[in-house]
Amino acid sequence: MNTEELAIKAKGGDENAFCELIKINKEVLYKTAFYYTKNEHDSLEILDDTVYKAYKSIKKLKQEKYFNTWLMRILINSCITYINKRKRLIFFSKNIDITEKHESTDNREGLLDLYKAIDTLEDKFRMIIILRYFNDLTVLQIADIMDYPIGTVKTYIHKALKQLRIELEV
Repeated sequence: MNTEELAIKAKGGDENAFCELIKINKEVLYKTAFYYTKNEHDSLEILDDTVYKAYKSIKKLKQEKYFNTWLMRILINSCITYINKRKRLIFFSKNIDITEKHESTDNREGLLDLYKAIDTLEDKFRMIIILRYFNDLTVLQIADIMDYPIGTVKTYIHKALKQLRIELEV
């Protein structure tokens, strides 16, 4: 059964279909929240909040084929709300295991520098960079999720990359 069929069933009140949709999306949702917060506990709390909000408002989903986009938008809003509520800076946590794919010390230091540079970006730029380069979403998908025109997404990617280059050159 594809996502659209599951979304139709979930919208009709089928809790098993909703659970299946969450299972399908849980990894990308968690990764997105984690890249945004750099903290496992906060990421899980945001994920819980996202699932709760999605469950409560599934009947408001207008087009079932856009369930994944709709769910990601709820997650992004939850991330922004959570961060603003905490009113704290998010720093790269030392408990992130970046040695899994990157064995050399130079690579680990480079990734630390990259994550710190990403943390300096404005929220809108940071989220677009996370969606584009960590979740491998297309510009069109990001535009749908963020509810921005495609040109705006491209401009934000360009500006964010320019800021990252400047930050990483220092």
